[in-house]
Amino acid sequence: MVRRLPWLFTGASILAQITWILMPAGERQTMTTLVVLLFTAASVSHSWLSFGVSWTLRFSATTAGFGLAIELLGSRTGLPFGEYSYSADLQPQILAVPVVVPLAWLMMAYPALLLARSVTTRWVVPLAAVGLTTWDFFLDPQMVGEGYWTWSDPNPSLPGIPGIPLQNYAGWLLGTLVLMALLNRLPQAEVDLRVPLVLYTWMWVGGVVANAVFLDRLGVAVVGGLGMAVLGVPALRRRS
Repeated sequence: MVRRLPWLFTGASILAQITWILMPAGERQTMTTLVVLLFTAASVSHSWLSFGVSWTLRFSATTAGFGLAIELLGSRTGLPFGEYSYSADLQPQILAVPVVVPLAWLMMAYPALLLARSVTTRWVVPLAAVGLTTWDFFLDPQMVGEGYWTWSDPNPSLPGIPGIPLQNYAGWLLGTLVLMALLNRLPQAEVDLRVPLVLYTWMWVGGVVANAVFLDRLGVAVVGGLGMAVLGVPALRRRS
């Protein structure tokens, strides 16, 4: 039963995300939190079963701690993401940063790191960083659309993704490069990559479908789909 936990959390997270997209806009706060908690549980449980308690604690503390630190810096100084602020919609919060935000860094950093390691040995850090950064092409438009955070000056922005400045994505790439350099120091091992691959592929393909079909954001679907393909395509080819 314990061995099935990552799959159970993965399935529950996917179901919660489908529910999220079908709910009315403005009423998704609780479901947003649930999605992040379930996805985080899938990543952490897979890590625990694959690498053990010590590895998992080090990975989780590094990623969540880094996520909280860079979001505190960003929301107070405008660096490196541009000037933005959180609403009070997502609770609980730590120093005005929603708790789910550093958990979101944790939940997606895990599959990005493992898949990058499966594809290359030399370029793990930049590939994992791109894999995590390009997920933000989907994340920020959805969260800004819900009013969970906003930028004071969203221009200039990427074509097809209004409301979010280019500086945000440059900041993400800088931050993820630092984070992945830290995480890639953790020991490697041969593990079953099916759960991380499903998690990453779902966020990639699901993000395309959600934005193109349900959210009427074709530009987001195109840019996010192409971006996440940089890691997603070679990871899928590696498994085929």
